[in-house]
Order: sequence, then structure tokens, then C-alpha cells
Amino acid sequence: MVKRLNEELMADVLSALRGQKLTGAQVFNALKETRHGLSKRLVYHYLYVASKRGLVTYDTVIELGDFSWGKTAEKKYYRLAKA
Repeated sequence: MVKRLNEELMADVLSALRGQKLTGAQVFNALKETRHGLSKRLVYHYLYVASKRGLVTYDTVIELGDFSWGKTAEKKYYRLAKA
């Protein structure tokens, strides 16, 4: 069974990206105060759907650091697609 997307939540996700590039975790942090019950998994799903719809694009960046799993992390930075 396919659940319908909450278009209001989609608008909020897109609004969080207005004028900036953010990771999914940063989008989640921007929305979590006003969206009770929101999960990172849901935010990533909406970003995935938005990318499939051509509403957002992303750049994949390898960041160096001292992470618990190693020295590098692959991050996606999302931004609104150009109209």
C-alpha cells in the first residue's frame, strides 16, 4: 500500500532548503522544533521523492574527520533545483 505524501511537509522540507545547501540531518534539525513526531528517516524519504520529482538536486561530498567508523564520511548536500 502506498501512502500519500503530506504536501505541507514537502513544502516545509523545500522551504528549509531555500537559499542554502543542507544535509538531510540539517534539514531535520531545522524542522524538528515545529514538526512533532518527525523522524530523520521521513525527512530523507521526502528528500528522495523531491529529487525524483526534480525539485531538489544534491552534491555528494567526501568529508575527512575522525568519525567512529573511520576517517571519511560521504554526505549529500541538497539544494533546490533551478527552475
